[in-house]
Amino acid sequence: MTLFRLLPAALTALALTATAASAVTVKNIDSKDHNIAITWANKQKVETVKAGKSAKFDCPDDCGVSGPWGFSWMAKGNDTITTDGKDLVTYYDKAFKPPPV
Repeated sequence: MTLFRLLPAALTALALTATAASAVTVKNIDSKDHNIAITWANKQKVETVKAGKSAKFDCPDDCGVSGPWGFSWMAKGNDTITTDGKDLVTYYDKAFKPPPV
């Protein structure tokens, strides 16, 4: 009988420890600060990412990330988004110079 009382509490504790917090990282490679908005469910958070810096935003499940690029990018937790203040650069940093072909 005691087992049936402890089992729900143990399962709840396991679920809470197994759930990792998801965060989207926004890298600002521009020389100016930019406001970034993170939207999920019916909530929105707006923060300023300083020039040349990165910021992490909570992103439970999927979230929309809006910034100077003019549209909302659907991100998943642990994504990294880079912006130069004009464009959304998701696959590479413009500061990175690939080797000649």
